Amino acid sequence: MTERVTRILWGVGTSRTLRAHWALIELGLPYETKPVRPRTPSMDDSTFLTVSPDKKVPVLQDGDLTIAESPAIVQYLAERYASDAVPLAPISIAERARFLEWVSYISMELDATSLYVLRRHLDLSGIYGEAPAAVTSAREYFARMIARAVRPFSDGRPYLLGDRFTATDILLVSCFNMADRFGADLPRELSDYRARVCSRPAYELAMKANQQ
Repeated sequence: MTERVTRILWGVGTSRTLRAHWALIELGLPYETKPVRPRTPSMDDSTFLTVSPDKKVPVLQDGDLTIAESPAIVQYLAERYASDAVPLAPISIAERARFLEWVSYISMELDATSLYVLRRHLDLSGIYGEAPAAVTSAREYFARMIARAVRPFSDGRPYLLGDRFTATDILLVSCFNMADRFGADLPRELSDYRARVCSRPAYELAMKANQQ
């Protein structure tokens, strides 16, 4: 008899929480959602604080494992529940190296270094202060860094790593959503790719799950 795993995802309402919902749904994994939103009273719930003492979302409980940080959650799910039907992470060493390169690039150069700077000084200016120079610099940096994501598609590939949809596509397109929110321009060369990824049924379901 297959052991039933209790799987709980804490967090809704952001592009980062979307990533975790999306990966779970792509993989067909049943889970319960705890609709905790950043900087709301729900973050002071005693049970949530036990799971996430730093008040961060998303957080995934998968059986006995608790893991935070959206790129780590997506990568963990891709590797833990890999299958031929839904290969969210490559297996070969060379392909895995490229996979990790893109995970790092998206997480650091797009999300943390540029888009989150915009969030801090636009959405959260009451906490972090207004910083017009930082906002301008972050927009310019994002424009330079996102140009790198255009190059792989010059060979006509449908997805970032080639013919197969992977976790890197989840991370990249979630950054597109953040870019929209903060008025950061996206290269038109990525329009067809974005439309292709966003037409996936799992994306639509994840968007709904993330809006609870």
